[in-house]
Amino acid sequence: MTPSMRTLFLAAAAAGTIVAPRAQAQRLFRTDSAMTVTITTDLGPLLKQRDSLELIKHPATFTYDNGGKPVSVPVRLRARGHFRRQARNCDFPPLWLDIKSADAKQTALSGLNKLKITTSCRPKSAEYEQYILQEYAVYRMYAALTDHSYRTRLLRITYRDTLGKTAPITTWGFFVESVEDVAIHLERKVLPAQGARFDDLDPDALSLLSLFEYFIGNTDWSISALHNIALLQDSAAHMTPVAYDFDWTGAVDARYAFPDKALKIRSVSDRLYRGNCMSPAQLKTVLDRFRAKRPVMEAVLAQVPQLTPDRAKHMKSFFDDFWKRIDDPRGLQREISDDCQKNGN
Repeated sequence: MTPSMRTLFLAAAAAGTIVAPRAQAQRLFRTDSAMTVTITTDLGPLLKQRDSLELIKHPATFTYDNGGKPVSVPVRLRARGHFRRQARNCDFPPLWLDIKSADAKQTALSGLNKLKITTSCRPKSAEYEQYILQEYAVYRMYAALTDHSYRTRLLRITYRDTLGKTAPITTWGFFVESVEDVAIHLERKVLPAQGARFDDLDPDALSLLSLFEYFIGNTDWSISALHNIALLQDSAAHMTPVAYDFDWTGAVDARYAFPDKALKIRSVSDRLYRGNCMSPAQLKTVLDRFRAKRPVMEAVLAQVPQLTPDRAKHMKSFFDDFWKRIDDPRGLQREISDDCQKNGN
């Protein structure tokens, strides 16, 4: 990082993005049960317009069942993301769901301004439907490991076309809270500036995140570029990284995912450590945390019964390789020392 870039980052870190206080969104994330919903909109323009650089918001109605009574909330939808948004890669894009607080009072969306919807890239493919459930399970494992994570809610979504020109699409998906809401419930500030180095961050939080990315087989992340990473700052100016977007991981092993050509691996299912360098004492602290959380992390797969037995078995086998590796801390220390990034990634 050049001195001028460094100055810009430090100035942004000092200021941060102070999120306006509002009621915490507890209702939606109070349970982990799957939520059955219907989203009605003009699907044609939504699906055709997503390759544009100027993505517009489409009016829609979000409907769910509340004790046998349908509840409808007017919302707006906008395509989001990068790879999965592009029509050449996916049939259906991930979405932003925008909500007006006045429209959502006394509903499951109360206290929320916007939510990410992660949807199946190809809703007609059983394989791609499993990818969504696998990614959701990874988010749940991350939340079991640390509170510095995004809250999620599994969805069974039916998309209906207001004009009836497109047949209804029913798919798995899940809500992911916005980074602003993460900051609110963790009492932090969002730092939008790129250019952070590892030594800018809380070392314990960075070590935990780095080993989690290794645990799930993820090399598709960058602190300095804020790629699939958010930075949050507390009142003592400690900066904590929070990870998101896990479909390009070995744990999911999607057929479209591949590692960067510059890396020394051929497949996302090949683990490669891309985090900070750790002393033996630091590594022991992190490994102790993983071992303590192992039962609740492993329980997640059983708590997502929609996963097919073969996909659940595939994920368990991938994670078993990690648990076997940490049984040899000296060997893992050597691997981390060989591959760690001294200043940042």
